Amino acid sequence: MKTSVQVVSEIEVRIEVEVPADKVGKELDRQLGEFSKRARVKGFRPGKAPKDLVRKTFGAEIATEATKKLINESFPEAVQNVGEHRIVGEPQVEPGLARPGEPLKYAVRAQVKPKIEVHSWQQIEVGMPPVAVDGAEIDKRVAALQEKQKERVPVEDRSSDTGDIIVIDTTGWVEGQRDTRLDMKAFEVKIGGGQMIPGFEDELRGLATGETKAFDITFPTDYRAELAGKAARFEARVQGLFAEELPDLDDAFAQDLGFDNLDALRADVAEKVQKEGDTKRKDELERKVLSVVFERNQFQVPPAMVDAYLGERARNLVQMFMSQGLSQDQAIRIVQNSWEPLKASADFQVRRHLVLEAIARQEKIDVEEEELSAAIVAKIQERGERAAKLYEKPEMREGLRQDMIEERAMGLILEHTSVVDEAPAPSPNG
Repeated sequence: MKTSVQVVSEIEVRIEVEVPADKVGKELDRQLGEFSKRARVKGFRPGKAPKDLVRKTFGAEIATEATKKLINESFPEAVQNVGEHRIVGEPQVEPGLARPGEPLKYAVRAQVKPKIEVHSWQQIEVGMPPVAVDGAEIDKRVAALQEKQKERVPVEDRSSDTGDIIVIDTTGWVEGQRDTRLDMKAFEVKIGGGQMIPGFEDELRGLATGETKAFDITFPTDYRAELAGKAARFEARVQGLFAEELPDLDDAFAQDLGFDNLDALRADVAEKVQKEGDTKRKDELERKVLSVVFERNQFQVPPAMVDAYLGERARNLVQMFMSQGLSQDQAIRIVQNSWEPLKASADFQVRRHLVLEAIARQEKIDVEEEELSAAIVAKIQERGERAAKLYEKPEMREGLRQDMIEERAMGLILEHTSVVDEAPAPSPNG
């Protein structure tokens, strides 16, 4: 088999493949034999028709099957013979046709990683605001902890109001007909929580335990199809009423959370806010620096790499939203509505990978086996037995190695970056 590689662009090659005529002839003969065994030719029993007649009758089909077989057998070797080019994505075949006495010629078009030599990455200056731990943010975080520790207290001396939890049994009708889909037992509703269809929570305000109320509601037009826009009637019976009480923000509250006092709790929250700010600042610093590198080093990105990253990111987001209680359709819709920002992010991440990979190659950055093993041990200690099994796979070990190499390349760029403090961006609230 002969192959020759033509460079179409910095991200695409065309591989011309030639399968020898003798191999083509053998495959055509083999396919002729297979067709002769099962072909139905008028006037002959199956398998008894002369081969010349079978060839004349089924010549096109024989050539097609022989071509498929020859391409399938030669394709893996063909895409390996591309020199220094690294194929990404799924190559596309431009098929030929097997003919007696002739070599089979076909071509493969494949996207490849661009060969990048990164320059001007050592003298970059960017402005970044310093991380400031905002007292208001600490108050907000502490209040969120307080909210998590709130307690339910039965209400017996008044009717329901905004913020209360009301427990109801319901019976329902849709457009005048009994509909058990609207029947609920011991169903909890937070009045004013905005979790129910419009108007439902308002109808429950002012009810006390033991009371019953019937009311009419129209389902929104964007509700699930079988109920969208339809008139419904509910009869709700109040089984219980609860108020939510927040604990006092004092030392006892902090001690319940494992701290010596409220000041120690606030100090821990402040440390977390600082770490989050540092992480966010580092991510933004890397984004700014890489944006400058991209401007100074223009190159094409293989669409196959962007599509692969985008597809994986989309699948992960759908799974995350579904784990939060959304239906698959709802999760997919959210991802689809964010498609353009996700695509832009995918393009950035692929460029990041290509640039850092190139710098690592230029600067001879590598990760030794001992360092990789130590990193895997750390991950196992952090994540448990699941990580141990995960990193038994060679592709996962190599993926971690590449991540570590890129992290070191990014660190090298930042070592040569001058960061100037700048004023923080104004708050959206002024």
